[in-house]
Amino acid sequence: MNRTPLISAILCTYDRAPLLARALGALCAQTLGPERFEVVLVDDGSSDDTAQVAATFAPLLDLRYIRQPNSGLAAAKNHGVCLARAPIVVFLDDDDVLDSRALERHWLSHRQDPRVETAVLGHTGLGYEQARSPLMRYVTGVGCQLFYYSSLKDGQELDFSFFWGGRSSCKRALLLEHGLFDPVFRFGAEDIELAFRLRKAGLRVRYDAQAISTMIRTLSVDDFARRCVLQGRSNWVFYRRHPHKLVRAWTQVDGVEDEWTRIAPHYERLLASARGLDRWANARVEQDLELDPRSTELLHRVYAALFRAARIKGTVEQMCEEGS
Repeated sequence: MNRTPLISAILCTYDRAPLLARALGALCAQTLGPERFEVVLVDDGSSDDTAQVAATFAPLLDLRYIRQPNSGLAAAKNHGVCLARAPIVVFLDDDDVLDSRALERHWLSHRQDPRVETAVLGHTGLGYEQARSPLMRYVTGVGCQLFYYSSLKDGQELDFSFFWGGRSSCKRALLLEHGLFDPVFRFGAEDIELAFRLRKAGLRVRYDAQAISTMIRTLSVDDFARRCVLQGRSNWVFYRRHPHKLVRAWTQVDGVEDEWTRIAPHYERLLASARGLDRWANARVEQDLELDPRSTELLHRVYAALFRAARIKGTVEQMCEEGS
């Protein structure tokens, strides 16, 4: 298609071909129309059927498929930005599906506020199966380690810490003029670190509750604990690059060495306890049985303790590696 698209959807993926097919399928149903947006699909070295999935959808979308050696999320996003043709770029996750009006909402929000420094945060909810998972409900609605939308109001202006990857859009010119993602971040903090730098250029994030996507992947306790370890590692790198009080507060690096000394002997038992309670809670859900308030409180306390410990573990591991 020769017409310059209104918006470029940058979708980075790695070994999630079945989920990717659903994400691309949702892009085929956008109200914006396939001639008005493009999809830049960056394959970060997948070993599954990602290329075949891309080929299936190529006739249905203005889609460019680019494969790179496995380099991490920041490098993949940069690749997508550099190849994008539209003045607006929206970053999508391969485990989310878009509401049919999502791209149109991102485009409309930018049209209403054309200032180059304005970014847009969309809303991500949980799919049916994910919403039944006690863990997924906890990390999105209670502990909010994944998302925390409950305190946000539609149209609210937010600071740099709300430039969340996979559900945010911005003007491409802002990135080309003031900086791209730091490729040292393979997973975690790449979006917030970039936004922290962009705040010097006046970055503001506006929340559009109608730019909706839905997460379609259910994480296990082990999945989320590993995610927290990686986040903790990235948090330390972020703070080392920007030893600013705002970054210190966001990364929560204060006192982690002493805290890990106390936690380390009990970490495996904590992980085992969380697994056991999570299995029990899921078994109740599968039988359509409610969790009583005391059991729910215990489950949430164990989740909170494990995910905090995993984040601290990652931070201390990164500190030790950099110090060795």
